[in-house]
Amino acid sequence: MTTVIELWRQALLEREEDAAILTDPANIYYASGFYSDPHERLLMLMIFQEGEPVLVCPEMEKSLVINSGWQGGIVTYRDSEDPWDSVKKMFHKQLPNPFRIAVEKAHLSVARFEKLQLIYPGVRYTDFERVVVESRQVKSREELTHIQQAVDIAEQALKAVAAGLQEGVTERQVVHQLEDAMKRAGADGAAFDTIVLFGEKSAYPHGVPSENPLQKGDLILVDLGARYGRFCSDITRTWVFGGADETSQQRLNLVSQAKAAAIKACRHGGRIGDVDKAARDVLTKAGHGDHFITRVGHGMGMDVHEAPSIHGNNDDLLEAGMVLTIEPGVYIEGWGGIRLEDDVVVGEHGGKIMNRLETLLDM
Repeated sequence: MTTVIELWRQALLEREEDAAILTDPANIYYASGFYSDPHERLLMLMIFQEGEPVLVCPEMEKSLVINSGWQGGIVTYRDSEDPWDSVKKMFHKQLPNPFRIAVEKAHLSVARFEKLQLIYPGVRYTDFERVVVESRQVKSREELTHIQQAVDIAEQALKAVAAGLQEGVTERQVVHQLEDAMKRAGADGAAFDTIVLFGEKSAYPHGVPSENPLQKGDLILVDLGARYGRFCSDITRTWVFGGADETSQQRLNLVSQAKAAAIKACRHGGRIGDVDKAARDVLTKAGHGDHFITRVGHGMGMDVHEAPSIHGNNDDLLEAGMVLTIEPGVYIEGWGGIRLEDDVVVGEHGGKIMNRLETLLDM
């Protein structure tokens, strides 16, 4: 993690920024090795061009910070104290006259930004997000191992629960079964709110599970992910309860082909937008371009949704070691929806699929 801080310190030097202030717990963990969900409390990592970095946290977590291996400074506060009083003293000691400070504009709240402005009213605040994103996009071998474990756990749960589905079970009941199965398989928890949709409801990409009961002939769309060692998985499978008719099977095959085309385009140096285009071309040629109403995927790692956003207008280039979700779909109101999603590692000549569960299920 020290390497990350040195990398970011070098970025500060090149960008002519005096310090960076991070408030996203995932980014703080990435740089420091310490993770906490602070709820409403202040958790902040400050990195300076010169001098040791400082972690601000509640006093009750000081021992956890030390045990995490953190080697920098620590500023703590009690619940009865205003943490910004301690932050102000530390800042004025280590950074008396800054000109430019980088923050995470997408994460820092307006209320906390106003607190910073009171400490440094004349400072120019810039966005550090690009630096952080570029650091986190390419995964290490250890990170890939954790993600693979998260994939395996989610698939183990899906396979076990899907095999036992019976007519009359509700979407919410299946959600509970899946999340319980992931925990029993070793997950720290679900990576996001599990989606289970039956029948025509599957036409809504982020529909909300309800008491809708399963009936013979229904499409079943399941989107789930496990969290393991701070890393996520995100997979989707769609099948037909009791067996697919000709129309459903044709559309399942078509979405599977679109997914395969997009995965083939996940090669080092390739344009990110071309991954979306590869899947979209397959669906458009078959007359379903208007039914593919989402992007084809996104980056994934410590957060289930990370950069890059894989849409047709993204001109950035892929790098080997990025982990992406590839999830084309066909969504037809009044009929239903099909989404098939794999987690994929960008390679030199195409994507490497992390999933082991079959794309087309027959359950």
